Formats: sequence, C-alpha cells, structure tokens
Amino acid sequence: MTPNPKTAMHRALGISKEIEDAAWFVLGPGLQGKPSALDGTTLTWTAEAAAELLERLDRGAADAKAPMMTNLRQNLEDASREAKQLAVEFLFLQSLPLAHEVKSLKVKRARVAEAASWLETPLETPLELPEELYKGMTDHGVIRDRTAEFNWTIWDHLKWLCRFVQHVDQQVPAAITKALKDPLKFHELAAGTPGDQPAIRRSIEYLAWPSYFEPVVADVERQEIRDAFASLVGGANGDSDEDITADIHRIRLHLDEQAGQRIDWYARQLVSQWRKVGDPGRRAWLLRTHSDNAELLTAWQEEEKATLDVEHLRQLDPGVTAGLVQHAVDEDYKHLGYVEREDTKTAVFAFLTVMKPGDLVLYQHAGTVRLGVVLGEPEHNEDNRRLRRKVRWLDDDGHATADLPRHVQRQLATSGIVVDVTKVVQALQALVPAEAEPEDDDAAAPAAVVPPAQEGFRPLSRDFADSLHMDLEPLQEIAELLEENRQLVLYGPPGTGKTYLAKHLAAELAQDSTDERVKLVQFHPSYAYEDFFEGYRPDKTDEGQVSFKLVAGPLRRLAEEAAKPGNENKPYFLIIDEMNRAN
Repeated sequence: MTPNPKTAMHRALGISKEIEDAAWFVLGPGLQGKPSALDGTTLTWTAEAAAELLERLDRGAADAKAPMMTNLRQNLEDASREAKQLAVEFLFLQSLPLAHEVKSLKVKRARVAEAASWLETPLETPLELPEELYKGMTDHGVIRDRTAEFNWTIWDHLKWLCRFVQHVDQQVPAAITKALKDPLKFHELAAGTPGDQPAIRRSIEYLAWPSYFEPVVADVERQEIRDAFASLVGGANGDSDEDITADIHRIRLHLDEQAGQRIDWYARQLVSQWRKVGDPGRRAWLLRTHSDNAELLTAWQEEEKATLDVEHLRQLDPGVTAGLVQHAVDEDYKHLGYVEREDTKTAVFAFLTVMKPGDLVLYQHAGTVRLGVVLGEPEHNEDNRRLRRKVRWLDDDGHATADLPRHVQRQLATSGIVVDVTKVVQALQALVPAEAEPEDDDAAAPAAVVPPAQEGFRPLSRDFADSLHMDLEPLQEIAELLEENRQLVLYGPPGTGKTYLAKHLAAELAQDSTDERVKLVQFHPSYAYEDFFEGYRPDKTDEGQVSFKLVAGPLRRLAEEAAKPGNENKPYFLIIDEMNRAN
C-alpha cells in the first residue's frame, strides 16, 4: 500500500489552517502506510486493525441508553492496541471539523482523550496525545451538519472509516500516489469504499484536499449552493455528486477572486444568497398511522424507520412535484372522498419531497410523544405498499402529551397523516436530550462561551398579570400564540386597552425597558408603503440643491437592527395600531 516516499505532495490549505493541518497530521501517515502520528511506532491504518475494529463496532451498543463512549469502551475491551489506537484516530477525524453548535470543543477533546486513556503503555500510563491534535480542535469548526448526522450516526461513520482503511489497503501503491496528488483521484478512492456514507466521506475528502473540496456535507445545501451561483460560471455541469462538486469548486474560485480571500459558505452575506427563501432549516413532522396501529409503531422503533401507506398509489420518485402527486392521487384514489384525497396528497408530497434528512419526526401513542431524526431518503418497500425512511428514534421513554407546552399540544392536534409542525420545532428540539458532556479533566479544555439560542419567550409572571389587572392564563395563551405564529391580531371596540396591552406585553416578552426592541406604528388613510418600509424623501445637497434620499421606514429599521451580529436570538416587536385604517 505504501507509495513512493519521494512522491511530491500538492495539497494546499483551505478555509481553516488549524483544522486542516491537524487532520493531515493523522491522515498523512495513515494514507502513506507510516506509523501512527499518535506515538510514532504503531501501524494503525492496516486491513487487520480496521477489520478488528469493524468487528467490534458491528457488535452494536450493549446498552442502548448508555453513553456512546461507554458502549465503545466495552466493545474494545481486550482489543489489540492497533484497533484501539485506530479508534482514537477515527474519533478525532470524525469530530475535528465540526462547528461548535454541532459538537462542542469540550466534547471533542474529552472524547479523544478518553479513548486514548484505554491504550496500555509499558509504564501503564495513558498515552500523552501530541499537541498537534489539540491545535486543530478549535471552537470555530467549519462543518455545520444541517442533517445532524454527525451526532446521530457516529457508529456508522466509524464503520465507514474502517471500510475506507480496508479499501485503501487493497490499492496498489500507484493508486495511492495518484490519490495524494490529485483530488479527483482521491474522490474515486473514497467513493469506492463499500457502504457509502456521504457525509463522513465528504468530510474526509475536505480534510484531505481542502483546496478542492468544500466543508459542506449535506446534499440539500450542496444543491442549493450550486443552483444559486451556477450562472456565475456559465451554468451547471450536471446533477451527479462529481458534477456538483466540480461546479461548487468553480464557483468558489470565482467568488474567492471577487472577495480577495477564501470565502466561507456559511457567512451571513453568502447564506442569504444561496439558502432558499422561506427555508426553515430543520423541519418537524407529526406522523400518524391508520387506526393508531400499535404494532406498526413498534416496528418503527425496532427497525429504525417511519413508513407511509401507499397501497393504491403508483410508484413515484423522490423529489416528485406537487402537481404529479396531485394527479396520481386523484387517479389512483377515486374511492376516497375529497378530504381524504387531499390529506393523502399532502402526506405523499411531504414524505417524498419536502422532508429531509435531519428533520425531526414524532408520533403519538397512548398519551405519549416519541421523537426521532430522519436519516435517510425515501424508499419503496419491496411490495410497493409503503414508503419508508430511515429514522433514528430516541431511546428514551417518550414525553407525556399533557406535559408539553400548550402551543405544542395545539399543533399536535392538527389533523392529517403527515403534518408539518415546524412552527414548534424549537420546543420539540428542547425535548431532544443534549449530548452527554463528559466530566472535566486535564485533557479537556474549557469550551468557548457561546450564547444559547433563543428557544422561546420566558413564562409570564403573576405579578405582571396583576399589573395589567388581568388573569395570567389568557395572557400566557396570547404569548404562546404569538410565539407559535409570529403575529397576532387583537381586535375589539375602541378604548378597551388593545394598544396598552400590546405595548406592555411586547416589552415584557422582549425583556427590554428601553423600547429599542419594541416599536409602535399607527396606520392612517394616507400611510403608504414608502412610510412603512422605505421611500424617497426630499433632501438638500451640500451645495444647497434639492435632491431625493432613500429613507428607511420603521419596518426596515427594526429588521436591520434585529439582523445585526449579537441580536439574532433576541425578540423584536413591531406593533401596528389602527391597522384597519390603512389603505
């Protein structure tokens, strides 16, 4: 497997020198058949070590509710040093490029240090990891992982890395040499690994060739980036994985030249250009079975899937348009009434096209809600009677529906077979247990302080309700409706306190007594778009000449303030008084 030691390397850096240097510190020796950089003596990237580690991983988790590292340690008991040390390298590579919101710096470092502590040394002391590893573990990773795959399928990623090492070991030296000199050849090498796992494969491709591959691993984001900017480079080449990669590379070189530096696809100004308007990111879906089929729900849990009955429907491809779904259902389900057909159309289109890997899914049974994460694209069962998607269901005992926030309960009461409940995705996300943080130790550096995301309005207090001479319950319901729908209309006779209530409630929810995040606008018959959003106003130049200046209105000013760095998680409120008086 070892290539010619005189091979000239042409690997250039990409967006993060620290991460890419640290990755090559491990990848380089492994790909070149040299001893592990962790100790300089152990050969880890061998078919034998990879096969042993893969066999241990295939045993699965002995305790599904135990932390991942606990199960991994049990599986690696009595394993060879080569297999254990290879596991350390894989854990490092799998988490190294992840952004803080995906995996914290503390977890990254502690996991690698814990796995390294399982290695026996002649002095019976834990292996002291090289400083080069820790230099790359920063708090500003580059892979955002929209699908949440890097947290939900760690074992699958480790297994793929085992197969990758086995595949590399089978290659002739000339093939390895070419892969180390040509990113396209490296892609051929990685893509040839059996049982492809695109997310971890693309991560390794980026870490090996950061000057060519991008730290964007989700299919949907790669497609969106390519489609948004393809016109800059004369159009797209095609829709294959290789075509999209080549297109994004050409686009990135073009944008790099314009910017005078390496661009970041997730920078605010770029995200706003490629992420589709109205794209909520992670969605949430409520799934139902016919007649609350307990046996089928049990199969979902045991087989890690979710299904949709389509017994009478012709076979439709993933990504099908809404129009084709409508025509197919109208033709194939004539025996159903109008309402049932409409529900079926919505469910099929959502399951085949709108739902994406990384979305939350949930179902209700016996007063309990169970949550999971979509991991796969839609497929047809062998008999074409059901559509299915791979889902990783949480191993907890679920959550009592009655204990959920009222605005979540209202969404779960919505009728339908596949119901989009993205309005409450933040509340549902809060039910997903956070990844277990290991105890502090000498090897784990403190994580960077990152402000938590705004997950909802704080509960209103009884004192606040008393100050308005109102009961707390209706006030809390108003706040929950506002949080759920992001807009609310208060109507009633003049002089009954609608504006008074709106101003005080907004100030309380904004937790801002300065009125900087609460603005009041009063409509009237002559109030126009130019007043509300923006419009030209007379102005005077320095020479005293009359000119016109584009002036922002209250809506634009408030939106710009909310979009400033540091304000992303703060609520801003615009109150429109006398709304019915506007033209």
